[in-house]
Amino acid sequence: MEYTSEQLNYFRICYIAFNLVPEALREVFKQEWNFLYMTTPFGKWEDIPQNGHDFYNNETTKSLKKNARYLTTIQKGNTAEWDCSCLIFAILYSDTIGTTLSAAIRKEVDDLRQVRNDISHMNDAELTDAEFQNYAARVLVAFTSLKLPLDDVEIVKNQTSFPTAEVKSLKMQAGKLKHDLKTKDEEVKNLNSELQLTQNKLQKKQKVRESLTQEINSTVESFCSLTLKPSHQIIRRLGDVTRITKKLDELQHKNKRAVSTIYLSGIPGCGKSQIARQVGQGVFDRRLSEGEGLAFVATLNAETLDSLADSYFCLARHLGITEYALTNLAVSTKGEPREKIQDLKRFITPKMKQFSYWLIIIDNVVDLPSVRCYLPATGSEEWGYGQVLITTLDTWSVPSNAPHTYHESLNQGMDPDDALDLLWKVSQMSNQDQAEKVAEALEYQPLALAAAAVYVQTVVNHGSPNYGWRKYLETFENNEREAKEELFVKQNIAYPQTMSSSIKLAVTRVIESDDILREVFVLFSLCASDSIPAEAVVGFVKYRTTEQAEEFIRAKIQKSSLISYVFDEDRTITYFRVHNVIYEVLKSVTTCGRDLTYITECLSVSITIFHSLIETNKNLLQASGKVCVKLDKITHHCRQLYLVFRTTFTIYTELLDKELSHLITPGDLVSWLSSTAEVCCLLNKLSDAYFFSKSSSYFLDYLNNEPKDRLLRSDHFHVHGNVYSSIGQYTQAREYHERSLTIRKEIYGEDHEDVAASYNNLGNVYKIYGEHHGDVATSYNNLGKVHSDLGQYKQAEDYHQKSLAIRKDIYGEHHGDVALSYYNLGNVYSNLGKYSQAQEYYEKCRAIRKEIISELHQWSTINRLSVGENPLSVNCDVGQYSQARSSQLH
Repeated sequence: MEYTSEQLNYFRICYIAFNLVPEALREVFKQEWNFLYMTTPFGKWEDIPQNGHDFYNNETTKSLKKNARYLTTIQKGNTAEWDCSCLIFAILYSDTIGTTLSAAIRKEVDDLRQVRNDISHMNDAELTDAEFQNYAARVLVAFTSLKLPLDDVEIVKNQTSFPTAEVKSLKMQAGKLKHDLKTKDEEVKNLNSELQLTQNKLQKKQKVRESLTQEINSTVESFCSLTLKPSHQIIRRLGDVTRITKKLDELQHKNKRAVSTIYLSGIPGCGKSQIARQVGQGVFDRRLSEGEGLAFVATLNAETLDSLADSYFCLARHLGITEYALTNLAVSTKGEPREKIQDLKRFITPKMKQFSYWLIIIDNVVDLPSVRCYLPATGSEEWGYGQVLITTLDTWSVPSNAPHTYHESLNQGMDPDDALDLLWKVSQMSNQDQAEKVAEALEYQPLALAAAAVYVQTVVNHGSPNYGWRKYLETFENNEREAKEELFVKQNIAYPQTMSSSIKLAVTRVIESDDILREVFVLFSLCASDSIPAEAVVGFVKYRTTEQAEEFIRAKIQKSSLISYVFDEDRTITYFRVHNVIYEVLKSVTTCGRDLTYITECLSVSITIFHSLIETNKNLLQASGKVCVKLDKITHHCRQLYLVFRTTFTIYTELLDKELSHLITPGDLVSWLSSTAEVCCLLNKLSDAYFFSKSSSYFLDYLNNEPKDRLLRSDHFHVHGNVYSSIGQYTQAREYHERSLTIRKEIYGEDHEDVAASYNNLGNVYKIYGEHHGDVATSYNNLGKVHSDLGQYKQAEDYHQKSLAIRKDIYGEHHGDVALSYYNLGNVYSNLGKYSQAQEYYEKCRAIRKEIISELHQWSTINRLSVGENPLSVNCDVGQYSQARSSQLH
C-alpha cells in the first residue's frame, strides 16, 4: 500500500509528537527535579519508587484529590511509564515542580503540549508540507530553548521516504529485545535503589536512636531567660513589681494547675518590658530560694510570628530538645512560622510538665488575636503548672473580667520619686527642682526619662559642663525630642528604636486599621494638648462614622492603650487625653498626605462640636465648678482650632477659591468665635476673650445683609462691647453696644429682650464710678492682666500699680484685693527679671494672707493666688534656697 506525501507528513509528525516529545519531557522533568531537590533529603531523581513516594507526599491535599489519576502512576517513580499527559501535569501543574517553574521553561513546555494536542485532535490524518514544517519547527524551537538534543527531530523532519513493513518488523523485533534488556537493567537498578533506600533508613534510625539517647541522658535544670538589660542604670520599680507579683501569686493560688495570664498594657516607652523583666527575675529568684522543685522563666518575643518562632526554638533548647530534632523540624516546615510554632509546641509541652513552676513572658505583642493561638492557653492544664505574662499595645483584644486573667495599664508611667531617682542616677545631675520639671514634662515615662538623662550626661561630659536641666527644657519645648532620643538608642542595644519612633509606628498602624481611633487621633491633632471632654470626642467620631453606636465608640476609645481618660465620681468618663509625645506624633502624621477637603471637613465638624458644647454649658457656668473647668478646656481647644484654620487658610478668600465655603461659612466662624469670646469673659480670661472677639471681627465683611447675618453682626458687637468693657476700654465698649442696639432695634423693634439687654449694657458703660471706686480698680487690674498675657509687662506694671493704689485707699492695707494686686505685681516683676522686687511683693501678699481670718473670704478672694508663678520659683532664681524651702512649706 502506498501513502500520499500528506499522509507521510502526518505519520512523521505523530512520531515526533508521541515518541520524541515524551522522551524530551522526561528529561525536562528530571532536570527540574534535580535542580530543586538534589541537595535536599529527596535527593536526585533516579526513576525509583522512593522518588515517586517523595513526589506524591510533597503534593497538597487538594492536588492529591484533583490529580489522583496522574499521581497513581507517578507514585511508582518510573518516568518511562508516564505518558505525555502525566509528564505535562508533573512539570506544569504539580505543587512539587509547577509552582517554582521559570517562565521561559513553562512557555516552551506549554508549546510542546499544544503541538501534541493539535496532532491528537486532527480529524484527517494528513498534513501539507508547510503544516508539517511549521509543527516541526515549533518543536525544534522548544527543544533548542530547553537545551535538548535536536538530532532525532531533524532526521524525521528531513526524511523523504517511509520504512516498509519488513523494516518495521525487524525494528519491532529489535525493539522487543532492547526492551527486555532494559527491563532487566531496570530490575537490577531497582534492587540497587531499594538497597540504598534500606541503608538510608538504617542511617536515619541510627541518628534517631542517638538523639533519643542524648535526650534521655540530658539533665533538665532550672533556668531564667530574660530580655536584654539596658546599658544605663535602671531603677527597680518596686511598687509596680510588688503589685504585679502579688497578683501573679493570687492567680496561681486561685487557679491551681490551670494556666493563668496577666496582661500589661501601655504606650511604647512606659516600661512594660522592663517591669516584666523585673517581675520575672524576682519570681525566679524566689522560686530558687524556696527550693520546691524545678522552675524556669522564659521570654518570647511576639512582635511577629517569625520572632515568636525563633523564641520558641530558644525555649526548646533550654528544655533539652536535641539539635537533631530541631534541625529536622526546621527542614520539614520549610520556614513557615505557623507550622514551626505548632510543631515546637508538641515538643515543648511534655517537657514543661517536668517543672513545678514556670513563667513565660510574651513580650511586644502587637496584634493579640494573631498570636494568641500559639501561646499557652489561659485556663488550660496540658501545659503544666505555670503562668503567662503578656506585654501589649493591643488592649482592645485583652479579655475583660475573664477568669484566670488580670489586666493592668502602665500608661501613667513611673512613680514620681522613682522618676527623679532615674534622672539623677543616669545623668548625675543633682538639680532637684529642674529635674522635677523635666520628669513632669516627660510625664514620668521611663524610656523618655532615660533618653533625656543619657543625653544630658553625654553633653556635659563632652564639652558643655554648664549644660543642665533648664537648658534641656528650653530645647525640649522647641520639639527637639526625637533628635535627643536618637543618641540614647545608638548607645543602648536593648532599645531598637526611639520612643517617638515606636509611638509613630503604633499610631500609624492604628490609623491604617481602625476607623474610630483614626478619627479620634484626627481630633487630637487639631486641638491643644490638654484633655478633651469625652462628649466632644465621641460626638466628633459619631459625626464622622455615623454607623457606630456611641457606647461602642466610648468602649473602643477607653480600651486603646494610646489614650488616657478621667473618671467622674460615678465612674463616667469625662475627659480623654494623650501623652505629650503621642500628641507631637499626631501633629505630624494624622493629616499628613490628606487633601484640603478632608482637613476642612474635620475642622468644620470640630468647630460645630465645640460651639455646641459652649452654647449648651455657658448658662450653667455660675452653678457648677465642673462646667467652669470644662469650658476652660474647650476655649483652649478652640484657640488651637482657630490657629489651625488660619494656618490652612491665610485669608478666607482662599477657602472660597477652593470651593469649600459650604463646609465652613463666615456665619459659622463669627457665631463660634463670638460665643467663645463670651465664655472667656465669663471665665475672666480677658486676653483670650479679646483674641476670639477680634478674630470674629475679621469675618464680618464676608457676611451678607440678610436678617440672619445682621443678627450675627449684632451678637458679635454685643460680645465685643462686653470684652472692651471688661478690660476698662469704655469708649470702645459704648461704640459696639450702640452698633448692636441699632441692629436689634431695626429687626425686633423696641419691645424685645435682646434690645433690653443692649440698653442694659450701655447703661453699665455710662455708669460713672469715680476714680476711687472698687470697680475702677478691678478694671485697672484686668487691663494689667491683659497686657501681662500679651507680654507687655511695663504697661501691665502701670495698670497694676493704679489698681493697688485705689484698693489700698478704699480697703486699707489688710484686704484680699490688696493681696491680689501685690501678687499680680510680683508676677510682673518676676517676668521683668526684677526678682528682688518680685520677692518683696510676694512677701507682702503672704503677710496679708496670714492675717485674713475669714475662711469664706480667703476662699473667694485669695484662692486665685494659686495660679501662675509662685514665690518658690523667684527665690530659687535669686539663689535664696533657704527662703525657697520656707515658701514651699507655706
